[in-house]
Amino acid sequence: MAADKLSEFAKTKVTEIMIKDPLFITPNQKISNSELIMLRKNIGGLPVVNNKLEKLLIGIITQRDIRLARFAMSLESPNTLVKDLMTSDPYVAREEDTIVKVLNKMFKYNVERIPVVDKKNELIGLVLEKNILKKIFELIKDI
Repeated sequence: MAADKLSEFAKTKVTEIMIKDPLFITPNQKISNSELIMLRKNIGGLPVVNNKLEKLLIGIITQRDIRLARFAMSLESPNTLVKDLMTSDPYVAREEDTIVKVLNKMFKYNVERIPVVDKKNELIGLVLEKNILKKIFELIKDI
């Protein structure tokens, strides 16, 4: 029974579990602004889009990126911009991707979050590893 549920869940489209219209940031905003958003919202990373209207995905910035920059480069400048630290061309999921395909990417590239984009590369969602694991736990907890 649980195996059947897991098998069905594995075929689920990523759009059914993603965070729709996730928070994002633009490249010319200050790192301090992205840190504040992440701290206030208790999130580990933000997709970076070209602008607030088009929302073309161009990168991702994580708390880890910022910590590494602080450690490696003694980042202290309040004027450092998101574009200076973001990961350009991040791994993405497409609307038609399944949960299994996205999990494979997460494990292969050691990432906890993957932006979901449409055919025009516009940001439409964000998939978090913890949300997938939470759903899997719900399916198997009664075994």
